[in-house]
Amino acid sequence: MTRVLACLAIGAWVFLLWPFPITTFMATCMACVTYPAYRKLHRKMSPSWAMTTYTVGLAAITILPIATVVSLVTPQAVAGLKILDGLRDSGWIHSPEAQAWFASVDAWLKNLPGLEGGLDQLASTAAGLAGTAARTVLAGGVGIAGGAFQAVLVLFLFVMITMMCVTRADLIHEFACRLTQWPAEVIDRFVSTIRKAIFGVLVGVVFVALIQGFLCGVGFAIAEVPQPALWGLIAAFVAPIPFVGTALVWLPVCIWLWLTGSTVACIGLAIWCALVVAGVDNLLRPFFLKTGIDASVVTLILSILCGLAAFGPVGVFAGPVLVAVAIQAGNESTLCRKH
Repeated sequence: MTRVLACLAIGAWVFLLWPFPITTFMATCMACVTYPAYRKLHRKMSPSWAMTTYTVGLAAITILPIATVVSLVTPQAVAGLKILDGLRDSGWIHSPEAQAWFASVDAWLKNLPGLEGGLDQLASTAAGLAGTAARTVLAGGVGIAGGAFQAVLVLFLFVMITMMCVTRADLIHEFACRLTQWPAEVIDRFVSTIRKAIFGVLVGVVFVALIQGFLCGVGFAIAEVPQPALWGLIAAFVAPIPFVGTALVWLPVCIWLWLTGSTVACIGLAIWCALVVAGVDNLLRPFFLKTGIDASVVTLILSILCGLAAFGPVGVFAGPVLVAVAIQAGNESTLCRKH
């Protein structure tokens, strides 16, 4: 009887939150990571003050970064659009100098194995990668940028669902035990695995991507690229994409610097991004991911790729978390066989 009632309760919440799957998933992830902090507050103050302090802190760490990014990037985005319009109207790409440079690059590429199609083949490949990155970025931003009301609703739901999961963690734990008929220790091990996986993704993917975006922005500013904060933000968005990452941004910028005659800035920016920015990705990301998830680097990269393909931007979290859950389930089955 209790199992049926638990299923009914969970089913009611699923139907209620069904229109907001991404917000609900991200809120539960945030609740899983921040629950230890709430428990510390709960031990030091009354339940009402602990809930208020936690909610205010959660709202601050959620809203302030978004407000800061919007205030910094929006003016540069407007200026960048004006520059693109000016380049398009000037017809610079059709100038004899630009056409001669493109012809020499095309001839050089045709001599490379696998690029016999020259610039057309390279442009087609780059367009496909850039299109995927753009769709990924836009898919994540449409829900927030679609309107002020939608943005406020999503943020409000995120904070409220996170707070509800944290404050009702004991009840959720009890429901999970009733529904699965598993011992509490098994549920605790799964929760610990999920928490470590989410923390590993937050640090290894999100935080490292922010570092790469910041370093790209610094390089763009030194090279005197217009709107460096805007391009740094775009670099941070595409940084989690395996194998290409920030090169989707800084490589075209280097080409633009070369075409405009800024040879020293082009070479310097290319060296900075290829060594420093890419070095951060190659060293820190695998380290932090493996700290949170006991899997090979190849498996983690595959989980991110499959997660992006299946779930969009939220797949950066969903893919590694699902892999961590699968690994823990295998470990639990091994323990069951031993006992």
